[in-house]
Amino acid sequence: MNFTARHLAYLFGVPLLISLAANAFFYQQVTAVTSTSAASQTENEIVTPPESTTSGESSADTEQVVASTETERMEELTTRATRFVEYVFIITKDSYTTQKRQAKDVMSEELATTLFAADGSDVGTFETTVRDIKVFPSVSGEDCLVRFEQHLLITETGYEETTQELLALTFESIEGRLVVTEMEDLTPEGGI
Repeated sequence: MNFTARHLAYLFGVPLLISLAANAFFYQQVTAVTSTSAASQTENEIVTPPESTTSGESSADTEQVVASTETERMEELTTRATRFVEYVFIITKDSYTTQKRQAKDVMSEELATTLFAADGSDVGTFETTVRDIKVFPSVSGEDCLVRFEQHLLITETGYEETTQELLALTFESIEGRLVVTEMEDLTPEGGI
């Protein structure tokens, strides 16, 4: 069989036309998907609905509200946990009564009574400070882990010690605010 120019044109032309048609078809589908994705919103964006939409919230709006509420909850847990650690673990001269009064804002009455049972403290003999507070809120529930570095200075002897601390805090909503109701020390004990 002898190939002529006409045969070669059919041989290459038909697959080329099929390929072009398939590309055009898939390009239209990808464009439709891309434009739909661009109209949807990401977790942290605030999107106002078009003015012509007057019906109830769409599922995307509902997801945005849920994500926003979840972000606010995480931020409040982080703030409350940080304040709790500052009130309980930063002890300086003449700070005990102030901390005892402020602690009731971030912890339950029972926990405040347990942690601040005395009228005063031995702050003349030691001081503690904290830094690098990192809060890891739970995705589900009202609890979190808190990791921080605590520095202890015994003023009488000059002894200094810095330790890494890890706490598990459980929160509860009491009178419209989140407060710590339970504290568990998760710092591993030394030894073999």
